[in-house]
Amino acid sequence: MVFVVGDMEIATVGTEGDDRAIEFLVRPEGVVEEGHFAIFRDHDQDWESARLAMAPDSGSVPLAAVEWALEFAREYL
Repeated sequence: MVFVVGDMEIATVGTEGDDRAIEFLVRPEGVVEEGHFAIFRDHDQDWESARLAMAPDSGSVPLAAVEWALEFAREYL
């Protein structure tokens, strides 16, 4: 799925049902490189156990994209 949030395009790359993870690609307007990160939550665990992982080569990811992704993940994880 691809979403437009402000001046960013955010795409969900994949979800791992039992692993409880969603990967995101984010491309702010005017930026060539995509940021890549994932939100993980262990099965049967609450949000205090959730984790954020970022690809080492993704450069910087706008905090607004992470904030949006957290809200998205709360609905789907």
